[in-house]
Amino acid sequence: MSALRSRPARFGLLIGAALLLAVVVFGFRGERVLVDTAPVRLQTLVESLREDGRTRVAHRWRIVSPVAGQVERIDLRPGDRVVAGQVLAIVSAATGALLDPATRERLRSESRAAAAGVAQAQARRVGSSAVLALAQQELDRAAPLVAKGTLSAIEGERLRSRLDQARAESNSAKFAQDLATAQLAASEALLAQQGQTDANQTAVEVSAPIGGVVLARLRESAGPVAVAEALLELGDPGSMEIEVDLLSSDAVRVSTGMLVRLHRWGGEGVLDARVRRIEPVGFTKISALGVEEQRVWVWCDFVSPPEQWQRLGDGYRVEAEFILSNAQALTVPSGALFRRADQWAVYVVESERARERPVRVGRRGGLDAEILEGLSVGDVVIAHPDDRVTENSRVLAL
Repeated sequence: MSALRSRPARFGLLIGAALLLAVVVFGFRGERVLVDTAPVRLQTLVESLREDGRTRVAHRWRIVSPVAGQVERIDLRPGDRVVAGQVLAIVSAATGALLDPATRERLRSESRAAAAGVAQAQARRVGSSAVLALAQQELDRAAPLVAKGTLSAIEGERLRSRLDQARAESNSAKFAQDLATAQLAASEALLAQQGQTDANQTAVEVSAPIGGVVLARLRESAGPVAVAEALLELGDPGSMEIEVDLLSSDAVRVSTGMLVRLHRWGGEGVLDARVRRIEPVGFTKISALGVEEQRVWVWCDFVSPPEQWQRLGDGYRVEAEFILSNAQALTVPSGALFRRADQWAVYVVESERARERPVRVGRRGGLDAEILEGLSVGDVVIAHPDDRVTENSRVLAL
C-alpha cells in the first residue's frame, strides 16, 4: 500500500520540478521586444536631391514706345495670343519731336544700328543652322554605335542634349532676326514721316515682332508716353524652361544633361526634364530661418511632350528632383542605421535575437541606404530599433 502511495507522490514531485524548471528557464530568458524587420535586398537605388523651382518663358520681348507722344488704350490682356505683324498699340507722335533735327539724326543712327542688327541676326542664324546640322549629323552617326553597345548610352544622351540645345539656339536666332527686322522697319517708318505736318501721318503703329502670347500689360490706359517706355511683354510659350536655385554645395553634384523629374506641378504624373545650364556664379540668399546661403541658378529644359505640360504658365511652381545616380545596390531602410562611436551599425535578427553588426554606408536614396560592407542578401535587420533593443535582446517580428 505504501508503494502505491509513493508512486503518485513521486509523479507529483517530477511534475512540480518540471514546472519549476520551466519557470526558471523562461523567466530568465526575458520578455521579447516587438520590432519591425526588413530584409537586405539588391535593388535599384535612386540617389537624388529635391528643390523648389519655377517655370519661365525663355524667349520674351518687351515692347516699347518708339516715340514720345500719346498712346491709345491697349485692349490686349495677359494670355491673349498675337501673331507676327499684329498691331499692338498706336502712338500718336508729337509733331515737334518728329521735326526736331536732333531727333531726326538720332533716328537715322538708330536706323543704321537696326540695319546692322539685322545683318548680325542673319549671321547668327546662319551659324546656328550650321551648328544644328552638325549636331544632327553627329547624333545620326552615333545612334547605330549606341544600339550596338560600341558607344555608351550616356554619350548618346549627351549628343541628343547637344542637338536639343542647337535646335533651341536656332529658334532663338530666328526670333532675334525677326525682332531686328521689326525694329529696322519701325525706324525706317519714323524716318519716312519726318517733316510731315498732317496729324494722320504722325500715328505710329507698334507691331508684334513675333507670334506668341501676352505675358504682361505694362501700360493699360491711354495717355502720354516717353520714348522707350514699356507697353507690353510678349513671350513664346513653346520656349518654357525651369529655373531652380540650388545650394552651391548641391550644385557641384549636378551636371549638364542630368535627368530631372518634376513633381507636384499641379497635373497628373511626373514630368521629365534635363539640365541645360548651371550658372558659374553664385549669389547670396537669406533663408526663411534668416541664414545666409550661397545659391546657384540651374536651368532645365522639358523632355516630356509639350501636350503634357502645356497648362503650365510663366512663373508656375514645380518641385524638381535631380537624379544624381540610378544603379543596383545592396540596400536597407535608412531607419535601420544608427551611429556607434565613429561608424554606422545595424541590428541583425539571428535566432530571434538582435545582433549588432557594423556596416559601411554608401549612397542614400530617400528611404533606403546602400550598404558597401557588413551585410549580404537575405539578412534581416531591425528597421527602426529603439532603446529597448540591445545586443542579444530577444525580439519578435511584427
